[in-house]
Amino acid sequence: MIGVEYRFDNYILKAFLASGLLAVVIMVLALGLIQLFRYGPGLPISITLILAAIAFVLSASFFERYEVGSIMWSMLVSIIATLILALLSGGIIYAFTENIHPWEEMLSGFAICVIISMTLLSYLKRSLGEIEY
Repeated sequence: MIGVEYRFDNYILKAFLASGLLAVVIMVLALGLIQLFRYGPGLPISITLILAAIAFVLSASFFERYEVGSIMWSMLVSIIATLILALLSGGIIYAFTENIHPWEEMLSGFAICVIISMTLLSYLKRSLGEIEY
């Protein structure tokens, strides 16, 4: 098709793609929680500590640069970032190593994650739209 421009101007397509990508992230986080509680952390402790240190340095320098937080906020951000990264890696490991996932359950879980992510994106759009700069 010559002359046809492929652009993402379609609102429905953008919403579907954003919701789908967020649903994949939520699904991997959920699998990471299953991995964590069944088999323990997916990453070695040394790599987890490296991730925590990197997240702490980045957040501390960000808060210092913009003078908006303290060391305690940096610690909280680094703990949350480390937990998310550890759950994401554990979810990927669990999804590819465990072959006990029936496709019906995975598809049902993904559908629930799509609904949750679309609700979350809609709420965030309204909440961020109310903030005036």
